[in-house]
Amino acid sequence: MHARITHLDGMRGLAILMVIGYHAYARWPELLPYVATTQHIPIFNYGWLGVELFFMISGFVIFMTLDKSESYISFLKKRWLRLFPAMLIASLLLFAVGGFFPEWNEMTPYVRNLLPGLIFTNPETLHQITGIDFKSMAGSFWSLYVEAVFYLIIGAVYFTLGRKYCLPALLVPMLLLSASSVLKSMGHPLLIDVISKFGFIHYAWFMVGCLVYERMHNRDKLFHYALVALAMLINFSYFVKNNGAMTIIPLLIVMLFFIASFYSKQIERILSVRFLTAIGFASYAFYLIHENLMIATLIKLNVHIKSEFVMLLMPIVVASVLYYIAYLITKYAEPALRNMLKGKRLPTPEAGSGA
Repeated sequence: MHARITHLDGMRGLAILMVIGYHAYARWPELLPYVATTQHIPIFNYGWLGVELFFMISGFVIFMTLDKSESYISFLKKRWLRLFPAMLIASLLLFAVGGFFPEWNEMTPYVRNLLPGLIFTNPETLHQITGIDFKSMAGSFWSLYVEAVFYLIIGAVYFTLGRKYCLPALLVPMLLLSASSVLKSMGHPLLIDVISKFGFIHYAWFMVGCLVYERMHNRDKLFHYALVALAMLINFSYFVKNNGAMTIIPLLIVMLFFIASFYSKQIERILSVRFLTAIGFASYAFYLIHENLMIATLIKLNVHIKSEFVMLLMPIVVASVLYYIAYLITKYAEPALRNMLKGKRLPTPEAGSGA
């Protein structure tokens, strides 16, 4: 399995670069004037698909973690220990520097806004439960809320009904979502709002990852392909409705690229280059801190830098600095905190697990 994990690390690196490209060059034209020049370039415009790439990787590695876990609780503990330390460090970092960036209102230095990230729960869901207004410390946290619910569901199914029900069980919330528009017209809007906030629409991508893993271990059945095809159909129709028919092309490219990486030595080699695997190593911490710190810094720089050409290069400089911070978090702060939470003194090397 080892070579395969190496290329997955490279794929994490590629995924985070896509997301950073999207945020730096396409997402915020109203805040950053230079984005008007770059926002329609497909590689930036569709960079958000890097998150779906992360979801496929997650789906792929989840069975590995499930197979190595003795129980549902031990599985959840492993996932929590994997995700929580970097989330805590990133949240506190964003909280600490928030006050230095008054230019951007997405920086939210309020103590209560630490909560959604630290308990991996969508702020809108928290608002519906408590009536208190919450915001995430960073916009990019949304995908972690999707991951957390996915772990809860797939773990519960795996340890109660068994492995063969995992894929069908992931399709259920997607079907629920498809039925939700019907339910809405019948007058249960609150229920639908709750359902739609869990990000079930993205489960199709987890399912692709799960299926590739099962295929690699000769456990795939025709029935699984039908399930995943239906899930992708639901997912694609959602994106087409929101982003137009052309979105199908990048969606397909990302999906096929992920699958092909397990069969093509050439893709595997490209993804295993040191540059991508090094970024992949710190990709989780990088993902958590990049958007807010990068955009806020770019807004600040834009006040002083009058040349559009120089501004176009600035995201690369800023992202490089942030990568270094993410690297330090991943290499030193995260393992130290994880061992503290485990009650251990000695650092233990983590085998290729990943968010």
